[in-house]
This record gives sequence, structure tokens and C-alpha cells, in this order.
Amino acid sequence: MSSDELLKYYIILRRVNHPVGVREAQRILGFKSPGKSQRVLNKLVRYGLAERTSDGKYLIKKDPPVELIGRMIIRGRLLPKIMVITVYNLTLSITYILMSRPSFEIILLLILLNAPLTYEAIVEYRALKSRWKILEQ
Repeated sequence: MSSDELLKYYIILRRVNHPVGVREAQRILGFKSPGKSQRVLNKLVRYGLAERTSDGKYLIKKDPPVELIGRMIIRGRLLPKIMVITVYNLTLSITYILMSRPSFEIILLLILLNAPLTYEAIVEYRALKSRWKILEQ
């Protein structure tokens, strides 16, 4: 099971306002076997997205853990918000350069303004990706 699938299951189960058992999670997620829903729920607990109650049910946390703050979910993918801002900024800059044909100094200025943002977005994305890989093991 990929981290993208797990994130999708978390989002679906987050809408439930009460602790869920394995069979209820199976029905909600549309699985054929309770074993798969058990594995999903256990992974959610391991990731800090859910906790197991004393009666054996699973309480899905509404507030995301600290690792997910500053992140966005786009088409089921978890991305750092800075990456979305960077793509927007780069698209705007490239469009400006192509449409107005500015001088070399302006192009250099746009590159220097976008470089740190792009670098930070790449660093954040790699860190997020490695954190999810570590948790998947």
C-alpha cells in the first residue's frame, strides 16, 4: 500500500465522527476483507493519524500531526505548500519573460528571486518523501 493510498483512506475515515471498528472501516473504505482494513488502521496508528481506544476501536484524529502542517493534498498527493507557491511563482515569472521580453537585468532579477524559493521547495519535498518512506518500512 502506497502512502498516497493511505492518505486517501485517512481523508475518508476522517469524516467519521466516532471511533470505528475494523468491520465498519472495511465497509466505509469498500474493502472485501477485514484484514486490509486492519492493516490500514494499524498504519494510521503508526503514522500518528489515529489512535486505538480501550474498546479496540480506532479513533481517527481530526487535527493532522505536526508532520502534515504546512502541507497540501492535491489529487491525493501530499505536497509542501511552498512547492505550490513556487510553481505558481515560476509560472508567473516565465509567462512574464515570454510575453514582455524584458532586459537581461530583469530576467536575472526574476531568477534570483525564484532560486531560493525553488531550492527550499525541493528540500521540503525530498524531506517529506523520505519521512513517508521511513514510516512505510
